[in-house]
Amino acid sequence: MAERRAASTHRFDTIHSPRYDENWGAISPSHAAFVARLAGLVRQGGEVLDAACGTGKYWPALLAAGLRVTGVDQSAGMLAQAHRKRSEVPARVLALQDLATLPGRFDGLLCVDALENVAPEDWPVVTAGFAVVLRERAPAYVTVELPGGPLPPPRDPRQVPGEVIEGGGYHYYPSRHLVRGWLEAAGFAIAGEADADPYWHLLLTRMPAARPG
Repeated sequence: MAERRAASTHRFDTIHSPRYDENWGAISPSHAAFVARLAGLVRQGGEVLDAACGTGKYWPALLAAGLRVTGVDQSAGMLAQAHRKRSEVPARVLALQDLATLPGRFDGLLCVDALENVAPEDWPVVTAGFAVVLRERAPAYVTVELPGGPLPPPRDPRQVPGEVIEGGGYHYYPSRHLVRGWLEAAGFAIAGEADADPYWHLLLTRMPAARPG
């Protein structure tokens, strides 16, 4: 897992960040619609955490909605591109698996087009981190990439169903059943969902923690 995470960070730092916006900077209608839905649910002037923010391509929409934005990403190269465009937005290098170390609580969260890089062992850690950094009843928007067809057979006996390792890259396509279970265990309720472009878009609510007795 440590090797996969290091390889992913290196690829984004050296291969993807210089041309990320050129290749993947466009925002699909479904992504734009869900970002707008999230923004509409966050209190006026509230602070939103963009987790795995990349080059910050969703920041303009959030800022235009009157929200404050904080970005985190495991790739310093991607954050450098984000800072070049929006230097006023605070951002720091931090992996999704380490979100729980952030101080303070946020009024909303988005994690878009990034969870496909998270291994199955880390999914519960990441979803728990989402919950830790959010205020109760705060909304979150996350996407889960959908495979475009049958997945190739495993090339490594350690791979679990849904893991794909090709060309030095790593993707994991969990079942919806697993995703729902991880989100529920972390304290999230699904408030809206859609399949498009080609992701499973999920609008979530951070439910209050159970009170003793």
